[in-house]
Amino acid sequence: MWGLYYTALLLVGFNCLRFARADNAFAGCFLVTPSGTTQVSGTFSSATACDAACPNNKHSFYQLSSQSCYCTDKYPAEGNFETGTADACSNSSYYDARITHTSFTWRPTCYSTAPSGLSFSSITGPDTCLKNCGTSLGATFYVSSVDGNYQCACGQPTSFGSTATCGPGTYFYYYHTAAQASQGLSRRRKIEEERKRGVHTYCPKGFTPCQIGETSGAYECIDTSAELESCGGCLHGSLNSPNATTGQDCTNIPATLGGVTCESGRCVAYKCRPGYDLTDQQCHLREEIRTKTKKRRA
Repeated sequence: MWGLYYTALLLVGFNCLRFARADNAFAGCFLVTPSGTTQVSGTFSSATACDAACPNNKHSFYQLSSQSCYCTDKYPAEGNFETGTADACSNSSYYDARITHTSFTWRPTCYSTAPSGLSFSSITGPDTCLKNCGTSLGATFYVSSVDGNYQCACGQPTSFGSTATCGPGTYFYYYHTAAQASQGLSRRRKIEEERKRGVHTYCPKGFTPCQIGETSGAYECIDTSAELESCGGCLHGSLNSPNATTGQDCTNIPATLGGVTCESGRCVAYKCRPGYDLTDQQCHLREEIRTKTKKRRA
């Protein structure tokens, strides 16, 4: 009897853990992997097995034709997006991309038209989309077939359109239960409670305690050398270091067109909006436009 009791407890614990974090969320098929990707030694039987081999990275990429696995914190440029679904890219040489750490679960289909009742904005990739929608019941991600940039919308759609093979111009939907959505707020509440009790937690090596918003003493540990929204430093200041370098939100640079990453603490652009030139991986206003603007002001 006691054996059954403990077995039941273990099963409950396992299910709660699985419920709290879905992980291994399908994020599209790609022609290539991002630059700086690390290949894992050995061969892998599936994208799920590959994802499990990348616990310290944001993404895994699995190529069926070679049974190869790659780990990275980056996401490929929009132009490399191809058709296919989880474990079934349209070409076995394409890379099945997964988001390694997320509480969202991918709804196993894509849609040819935008789900109703949502408002979309440009982002840098699906991991950023799910992060931004962390406290929402749903997140919808897609690659615009018109201008080619990544788009995201948070919230539950009022209705879905026709299903389609995933690829450029289609919509990926990820969902939370109400309980999972509430967990997105729990970490911040815990940090604030610890602050009030005078408890101080130090970040692991390589991470910076970045202050959360305007709340004094509340912080989260961030790798400012690679974090898109706190690139090069903390966006709202470092805990107990008022003179620390202020970071940059790479997702909020108007001149870029979706394709931007944070590399070695610097926002690196891969695609610019019309009127801007890409020079040294930065978007610069074209000289003729700058000259015309100066003349108008004069």
